[in-house]
Amino acid sequence: MTNCEQQFREPTTIERSLLDRLLEADFPGKEDLRFLLQGALVRTIDVDGGLQIRSSVEGSALVIKKIPVEAEAKAEDGILVHALLHVHEGRPVELELYREDGSHLKQIPPASAFELIVLPPAPDLGWAGEP
Repeated sequence: MTNCEQQFREPTTIERSLLDRLLEADFPGKEDLRFLLQGALVRTIDVDGGLQIRSSVEGSALVIKKIPVEAEAKAEDGILVHALLHVHEGRPVELELYREDGSHLKQIPPASAFELIVLPPAPDLGWAGEP
């Protein structure tokens, strides 16, 4: 993948396709995030192709989790690649990409290969029933 970038730019076709794919999942704040990502600029922030996102649209999304949606797909060698959309204070801020084995991602799998994952929020009393 490319190195870190200093300047924001338009997302590539592959990056835009992956962001659009993540928004196909059903989760709270999805439509607000779709609006906020229209015309968003990005810059590569790590060797795996992770992106910092800068939305030029005012507003915020009422998401329940800081990572409201994620996805996974198999790389060309069969290792899982994860894509996580990070939201801070209702604004999309990062698309994190990583390989499950910790090695560097050479190529982002096609957006259509990603299986979408929306995890439920933790219960008020925690998973063990305790705060």
